[in-house]
Amino acid sequence: MKIAVIGGIGAGKSEVLGAARELGITCLSADEINAELLKDPDYIAALEKRFPDCVVCGVVDKPRLSALVFSDKKSRLDLNALAHPRIARRIEECTADPLVVELPLALESGMTDMFDEMILVTAPRRVRLRRLCARGLALPRAKAVMRVQVPVFMLRRVATRTIENTGSKEELHSAATDLFRLLCE
Repeated sequence: MKIAVIGGIGAGKSEVLGAARELGITCLSADEINAELLKDPDYIAALEKRFPDCVVCGVVDKPRLSALVFSDKKSRLDLNALAHPRIARRIEECTADPLVVELPLALESGMTDMFDEMILVTAPRRVRLRRLCARGLALPRAKAVMRVQVPVFMLRRVATRTIENTGSKEELHSAATDLFRLLCE
């Protein structure tokens, strides 16, 4: 069984993934896979070709690339077109069963059909903004990132389960643990 954990930035996807890991379930994160790609010479060369100002001496200038893709839709789509097929390939190569994947860009990636279950993690916008600011993200930047993400109502259309993250981390962890036990045991 392949399970995706989806939701907007600051909703609690990583905490839910952590609960799965604690249960001994094999987990992947699209963000972690992307971080590995940023060390791959072939991927860096493809980025440099498309975003020449964002690669310096063979190293990706992540803040510059991030600023560009969150301010320019075409650049964001181009980056996704480079990254998503590579991320999907890594997920497909993992034969673990069950497998839980944190997938922040579920709809944008076109990977929804790869999964048996789609767990949507949600939280109110103000709560998400507070969490992001507590992590050190400036409020204008947090709002900019949230603005370009797919709205929750669209994620609800593909979700098979939803965890409303309005309480404490402990409550989220407990809800996620209960759900993974139900799905995987």
